[in-house]
Order: sequence, then structure tokens, then C-alpha cells
Amino acid sequence: MAQHVLPAALLLIVATEPALRLRLEWLERAGYRVRTACSLKEVDQACQGQIFDVVLIADSVEPRMKKAIGHAVRHHLPEAPILQMGRIRPDMDGNSFVTGDSREGVLQSVSNILQRRDEIRPAAI
Repeated sequence: MAQHVLPAALLLIVATEPALRLRLEWLERAGYRVRTACSLKEVDQACQGQIFDVVLIADSVEPRMKKAIGHAVRHHLPEAPILQMGRIRPDMDGNSFVTGDSREGVLQSVSNILQRRDEIRPAAI
């Protein structure tokens, strides 16, 4: 009997509702389970007692808030890879970074991170 593998769980952090809906749709259509957060409080709530395979921080989040969110994620999920979307350079050091936030770029970056983790076999790969 084949073993059922759950799709990778992602935490998507954005600053605006329209950006949230669009990115959520991309990720869910690719087969990921996605939890969303639009504030530091929501990030804290999402991270308590949860495990995420990748944390995505959208370009729409202002740089100071990205740093605060990064600290909160590291506190709750020290091993979770963080993928920052951005236009020029990462706002936080030591994390993965994708220039821009095109659908293809984001999905490929998430897939690349997950492929490097042996214990994860996401549905989208």
C-alpha cells in the first residue's frame, strides 16, 4: 500500500489583503498547505505549536517589520527556512531570497528549498 505524504506546510506572511489572496492562490494550486499571517501578532499565533516547512515573507512587508517577523519565527521555529521576496536585496541576513515576487520565481524558490530537505517530499515536486 502506498504511503500518503502530506503536502508541505507553508507560512505566508504579507502586509496587504490583495497580495495575500494572490499568493495564497498560487501556493494552494501548487499543492501546498498554507497558513497566512498579516501582522506580528498573527505570526506569533501561527507559529505556536505548529511546524512549517518554509516561511515566506512577501515583498509588501516593510523592512523593519520583516526583521521583527524574522526574530519571532526564529524564536518559535529555529529550523524553518525563511524565504524573503524582494526587489533588490534581502532585508534580513542568513535567509533565502528571491528577487521579485513572480508566481514562477516564488514557486521555484520554494521547491528548491524543499528539495534540499531530505525529510520533506512536497506534493508540488
